[in-house]
Amino acid sequence: MSQQEAPVSGAPAYAPPPAARRKPWFLIGLLAFIVIGGAGWTAAWFYASGRAVQEIDRWMAAEAERGRSWSCADRQFGGFPFRFELICTEPTVTFTGPAGGSAKATRAHAVAQVWNPRHIIAEFDGPGVISSPQAGEITATWSLLQVSGVGRGNDLDRLSVAADDYALTQGGTVFFGARHAEFHVRHTPGSDAATLDIAAGVKGATGVTTAAGGAAPIDGALEMTATQVPEWRAVLAPAARLQAWQAAGGRVKLLEARLSGGGGAMNATGEIGLDPERRPSGTINLTMANAPALMSALSAAGLMPAFMVNLAPALAVVGMPGTLDGAPASTFPFTFRDGRISLGMLPLGKIGPAF
Repeated sequence: MSQQEAPVSGAPAYAPPPAARRKPWFLIGLLAFIVIGGAGWTAAWFYASGRAVQEIDRWMAAEAERGRSWSCADRQFGGFPFRFELICTEPTVTFTGPAGGSAKATRAHAVAQVWNPRHIIAEFDGPGVISSPQAGEITATWSLLQVSGVGRGNDLDRLSVAADDYALTQGGTVFFGARHAEFHVRHTPGSDAATLDIAAGVKGATGVTTAAGGAAPIDGALEMTATQVPEWRAVLAPAARLQAWQAAGGRVKLLEARLSGGGGAMNATGEIGLDPERRPSGTINLTMANAPALMSALSAAGLMPAFMVNLAPALAVVGMPGTLDGAPASTFPFTFRDGRISLGMLPLGKIGPAF
């Protein structure tokens, strides 16, 4: 046996040197970055939220100058850290123009993202009440009412309104309802600010329902472009706005105005404005497929007087042959010129000023 001592039984043959202790600078730096970044974001959010509140107040003041006074019974602002949220209890707009009136809802909840504060989406809780000296008080109800707006400078560039299960009631009678209704308006891209694209649509629309509740729902769609549209101010009477539009040479280009229901359909296209005597001037091309079915559906839905259904056979006689969505149809080219209206070459009579 060698004179060197044998290793102790059970002891490892080799023990690695102790690892060097890692310095915590990386973790400390990461933690500091998170804390400083969070503090900076918080400060930036509160600064931006303060600016947003100022912009809201400035917008409300500008609206008041246009004859639309907005108010809230209670207003709360929040949404930290990634959104701006405004909750308005009993939002009300009062029109101070010649027509007067007001509109209000139960509650509004508006939201905008921090990185896109000019795009605001708001939901309104019903019921709402619309009142005016001329029409009295109308109650509006809905299951969902959403408004989306995109700003450009101090004005709106685009506005959209969509509602589900919408109904208008007066004196306990529902005079209009729709399973879905929507409205969109925007400044036409590439055109001046006075040119607007307008679109609207309804699904399952009905008017005043009968005692038996019979109502065949109607679908409708509208798409048009209007030029020389004056700024909408409640302080101006409707006739004054029309006069300003006519004086500026405003025109409406009707791309589509469609109604369908009961197996029938109708669509109108054309372009129209007002001449120097304030009379309609332009052409409207109306096409109807299965006019008796459509007019019967409109009457059943409470959107057309019942006696007008009897005119359906006559329409097929005076209309020109055409097609609508591939189905046989009757076409009616109406012309408005010099205070007269004609159907093709057939004079129909005179038409007076619009205001």
